[in-house]
Amino acid sequence: MNNLGMVERRTAVLQADEKGDKEAIHSSLIELQRYISHHMNTGLNGGLYLSHSYERDRATALEAAGSASNPNSAVYQQASVECRSRFQGGVASFRNDYVQCVVEKVSALSSAQDPTAGIHLPVVSNYRYDFASPVWALDLAGFVVALGALIIAVIVARLVGILVLHLLLRRRYNSV
Repeated sequence: MNNLGMVERRTAVLQADEKGDKEAIHSSLIELQRYISHHMNTGLNGGLYLSHSYERDRATALEAAGSASNPNSAVYQQASVECRSRFQGGVASFRNDYVQCVVEKVSALSSAQDPTAGIHLPVVSNYRYDFASPVWALDLAGFVVALGALIIAVIVARLVGILVLHLLLRRRYNSV
């Protein structure tokens, strides 16, 4: 049940990311973090990546690099056109290959000292979230785990007690 609650909250974060509502993304992330930190078996297994937010911010950064206020605007626009025609694959290909292509083309076409200085792409790790769930929590799953551990401890104690009694009885009656 804990994992299902986490999945619902993770889905809410991803839906808010698709819509682009920053306030909804923020509140959904906080709710997800609170839920995960208070419930067992709710790990994200590799984290949560806000791909739509990253794509929007990356597109904004590339537009800013190609804007008229940038002195290398024509170079960025030419590199953008050439690279778009080359990479029409999936999102990952576009994100990785297209950006790398633009940087390479700008460096080849630009006469500036640092041609990539105008491109300030967002840091990918800022869009990845991962929260840790506790090993044990005060909820139904936690009490079931505690009860299971208690039952196992009683069974082991009884087995050890029976073994000790068996050895004592054997020793006592072997001497008679």
